[in-house]
Order: sequence, then C-alpha cells, then structure tokens
Amino acid sequence: MKLFSSLALILVLSLGFSACNTVGKVLPPNDEVLVFQLPYDLTYLHTMEALDGRGSWQLEGTDKEKGVISVRDTNYSRLDDSDKRVITFQIKRVDRGTTSVSIAPDSQKVFGGADLLKVISLALGREIKS
Repeated sequence: MKLFSSLALILVLSLGFSACNTVGKVLPPNDEVLVFQLPYDLTYLHTMEALDGRGSWQLEGTDKEKGVISVRDTNYSRLDDSDKRVITFQIKRVDRGTTSVSIAPDSQKVFGGADLLKVISLALGREIKS
C-alpha cells in the first residue's frame, strides 16, 4: 500500500509540474487607442464589419449604445484558456466628428488583439480615404 501511495504521489506531482510548463509568457497590455476622423455610427459599423469573420475570430456580442463589440477566438481547444478567447473593443465618441477604438482593459492581454487592431485601422483608414 505504501508503494502504491508513493507512486500515486509521484505521478500527481509530475503531472502538476508539467502543467506549469504550458503557461507560456505573459503578454504586455495592448493599450493602443486608434483615433479616426469619422462619425460614431460609421466607426462602429466599419469596426464591426472588419471584425466579422476575421480568421478564427467571430462576433460574439455587440451593443451600439454602450460602444462595445466582443469577438471570440474559436481556434482554442484547451479548457483552461477560456478567459483568453474573448476580446472586447470599445468605440467612443471623442467629439462630433472624431471617434476612438481601443481594447477594453480586461481584454488587453489576450493574444491576437494587436492583429485585430491593425485590421480595424486598415478598414477605417480606407473609409477615410474614400
């Protein structure tokens, strides 16, 4: 019985320590704020269009009144990373013809946020040029 207990303890400890190895590096917060010379409605619409169906990211929820767009990464398969699957974007009116787009503070360390901000910047940059 003592041998079985020792083997079980060793097995549990080795599995526990190997799980710590999968944590990976901590990402710095992505607190970049994009500012556009566009009205709020156009910024919100084109941000939503840019994020819709972008790779493995899918729209999860939108609220135009609050200026919130959430996207979920469907490419994850592990159960312990469910908090890293959703990025929430905030669209705010700066003044009458100026708006800003940023990642919500609780989503700033989610992997892929910088790439999605680049996609938004390109989509809204095309709108300003046309």
